[in-house]
Amino acid sequence: MLRLTEIIVALYLTSILNVQDVLLKIGLPVLIMFLSAWIIIRRWVTTPGIASSGFSPAATSALFAPLLLIMYFFLLQSCTQEGVAAHAELVVLYGAIFAPTFVLLLPFGVTSLNRVRRQGKPLSHGLLCIAIAAWPILQVVWMCLLFGEWE
Repeated sequence: MLRLTEIIVALYLTSILNVQDVLLKIGLPVLIMFLSAWIIIRRWVTTPGIASSGFSPAATSALFAPLLLIMYFFLLQSCTQEGVAAHAELVVLYGAIFAPTFVLLLPFGVTSLNRVRRQGKPLSHGLLCIAIAAWPILQVVWMCLLFGEWE
């Protein structure tokens, strides 16, 4: 009975019916993940021994929010999958669809946190903002190329 409930909830959360569904199922989780990452990174940066002058926890958490959203949907959809082959297929599918996230945002986020931890000069806000702005553009272009919209 519990397994059936998990599957029903996962199917509901991964389907989109209208504009309100998009806001509820995609917008709200991104906002929650962004705020939680911001709180965690800000708290980590304020610990003694870590130099954080010029560092923006908001910009760095914005780099990680889309990645956390992808993991959120992966966990939801993995509840509906049975067997190792289905899970591997889901990982490959998400890796292909969200390649710009893993290629662009994750290295910038990790580099930003690593430079602060090593007490070096943090990445410039301009560079972080460019990476955050380039991500949705690159993601849309990649999706259009991947699904054959531009031939």
